[in-house]
Amino acid sequence: MSAIMPWIGALAGVAATDFPARRDLIAAMVRQARTPGADSAALLADAYVAACLLEGDAKARWSIGEVDQAQREHRS
Repeated sequence: MSAIMPWIGALAGVAATDFPARRDLIAAMVRQARTPGADSAALLADAYVAACLLEGDAKARWSIGEVDQAQREHRS
C-alpha cells in the first residue's frame, strides 16, 4: 500500500474508482520531487493541490465521517 494517503484504500468500493490511481500519481510526484535536478517546489505544490482535491472528492463520494474514520485508522 502507498505510504501517501493510505486511508484511500480503506474506503468501501474504492477499487471501482479512480481514487487509488490518483493517489499513486500524487506519490509519483513526491518521488519525482526527490530526484536531483527536479523542480521540487513546483512538484510538491502540485502534489499538495492534487491531494487536497482528492480528499475533497472523497468527501463528496463518501460521507465526511467515513473519510475521517478511514484517516484516523490509517495515519501514516
